[in-house]
Amino acid sequence: MAGIYDFNAKALEAELKEFGLRKTWLRILVTHLSDKSQFEYILSNPKFKGIKKRESDLIADLSIGDVSVLYEYSVAIADSESRKSNGQFFTPDDVAIYMAEQSQAFGDGVWLDPCSGIGNLSWHLTAIQENPEDFLFNRMILSDRDELALLIARTLFTVSFQKKRKRLFEEIETNFVSFDFLSVADSGSLELFETTTQLSKIPAHDFVIVNPPYLATDIDGRFETAKAGDLYAYFLENIIKTSRGFISITPQSFTNAGKFASLRKLLLDNFENLTIYTFDNVPANIFKGIKFGSKNSNQANSIRASIVIAREGKGKRRITSLIRWRSSERETLFKSLEKFLSDVPLTDSYFPKVSKDYKKLYMWVKDFGTLGDMCSSKTTKYSLHVPSAPRYFIPALKKPVQRASQKTLYFRSSEDRDYAYLLINSSFMYWWWRVRDGGMTLSLETITSLPLLDFEVDPKIVAALEKSEKINKVYKQNAGAAQENVKHPKDLMKRLNQSVIPDYAELLITLHENSEFSK
Repeated sequence: MAGIYDFNAKALEAELKEFGLRKTWLRILVTHLSDKSQFEYILSNPKFKGIKKRESDLIADLSIGDVSVLYEYSVAIADSESRKSNGQFFTPDDVAIYMAEQSQAFGDGVWLDPCSGIGNLSWHLTAIQENPEDFLFNRMILSDRDELALLIARTLFTVSFQKKRKRLFEEIETNFVSFDFLSVADSGSLELFETTTQLSKIPAHDFVIVNPPYLATDIDGRFETAKAGDLYAYFLENIIKTSRGFISITPQSFTNAGKFASLRKLLLDNFENLTIYTFDNVPANIFKGIKFGSKNSNQANSIRASIVIAREGKGKRRITSLIRWRSSERETLFKSLEKFLSDVPLTDSYFPKVSKDYKKLYMWVKDFGTLGDMCSSKTTKYSLHVPSAPRYFIPALKKPVQRASQKTLYFRSSEDRDYAYLLINSSFMYWWWRVRDGGMTLSLETITSLPLLDFEVDPKIVAALEKSEKINKVYKQNAGAAQENVKHPKDLMKRLNQSVIPDYAELLITLHENSEFSK
């Protein structure tokens, strides 16, 4: 059949409308098994009783990731509100393969995927083993609240990995556990759970591979990370406290947002061997698909993601910058991730997203005084206006622009304002935002945390920036309205960088490129 992103969904939508989610997918599975004689025994299972096959095998030759797309799409069609409330995005095959490959450094042990869906991560983890069938039987546990997803996973895993065992589908039934991972929590003790076989407790395991739900939720006082108010933080807390190590993909927001300080502390308290890759969402995105079930007019998945590899024992803590790449460079990206890592200090306050090339700069400026020291807490006539939604640039403007949101800074004198005018407009501010934040908006906290550099204010550059404000306006549509901004020309930016931070001027200007591989 055609590629998954060219898939004609009308037939599937009609079937979902006629049969509902469960029966539609049981029909898909029965059809997929019907021409495979070694799996006839699966069709005798009571779960498939009375299910008739379709005219064609909808998932023939699809990867596990492609099947995940179809299932997520089906859930969105069947119940978009439920899909939206789950806050979960399937893991693309290439991401799952990369994460699975990292498991080879963990040693022997039982792996748990605590919110598996139909098992993309677990499938690739199993597939890379020397004996996948034995690994699946002895060392792989999938759990999820979605019983149908688990049944689909068990069926597909059996088709993929059954070799010597003639009734693998039945033998691995207890490896697929219907369980709510957040139904249990810790009030402070690392001894979270009693040893028991009851499904009300987390299945025994050594390591975890996970793509948890990303969803803001009510503060849950059962968790040490309660202030985060996000499901993925609660998942990671339980994982940290019950495993010897894990591999996860989550939003990168935990690296900097104040509400995730307790999660950062948990990571630092429990793992000396910690590797964190962080990814921008433009021009390409780790999650290649769309946001199923979203009512937003922007259907692209805009998550800035992070892959975390936490291992027991001695080791280094390393992190990357927010890596940026083009869609055509995706394969190169996964082959090149190691080169972006640096061992800058990680603290409870924030995890600085700094690549190897910028480590020296970060170590130089991290303890400098900050722009907040120069700002006035009172309204003065010396102000600068900073648009709140960074793109490939961050300007500071002497006159506000027509847009929904911008931050206003006040200064005690024109000299202080003009110093800040140059500092914020330079590439140094853009770099610092990517180190300290990198989210959808630019916070006042990030702006005021900008380190103060030692340079003389050049009145000619001030004048050039003032002129540029008038003639270099740009516009972007958002929510049906044009959002005004200013994008200074590259030649002016180079001149500004040379004045503000000459030793790093050439390096910093490359930050405005749309790919790490264009530098």
